[in-house]
Amino acid sequence: MLKRIIFIILPLYVFMLAHAFSIGIPKGVIDTFLNKKFPMEKYTITIDHPITQFKKEIEKIELCGNWSEKLTRTSGEFCVDAQLRWNKSNGDIELSKINLLKINAKGLGELPRSIGQSLNATVLSLLDGTCVYHMTEFMGKHLESIHVEETSLSFKF
Repeated sequence: MLKRIIFIILPLYVFMLAHAFSIGIPKGVIDTFLNKKFPMEKYTITIDHPITQFKKEIEKIELCGNWSEKLTRTSGEFCVDAQLRWNKSNGDIELSKINLLKINAKGLGELPRSIGQSLNATVLSLLDGTCVYHMTEFMGKHLESIHVEETSLSFKF
């Protein structure tokens, strides 16, 4: 049985090494993987309830969610967009180059730019490097490119 499996998998593996190939990971899989990372907390700020939207035209993921601050008991919503990067050392696809799109507080509406910038530093540092997908060892440690599609991420090896 083991010989049969090796006989089937070995040529496929050699073919994959010889030719670039790509796989697509559906948005639902990415969302499930990402939801396991939340809630996130740093200092007194917690972010939770992530919702993603894939932006093919700009090759970014938009991530929105809730934030709350313990000391002032303030909470609200935020949206950021991020590019994806490949972390070869551990086989992770991570959020990087995060940009705050909007942040508001309940009862106050959209926050002024100055307050938003200070929260921005905390929220962005919480999210920077967040793993959105982990490649299995079977895929190896080589990745040529990541493409954001409307309903999936496409990885080219």
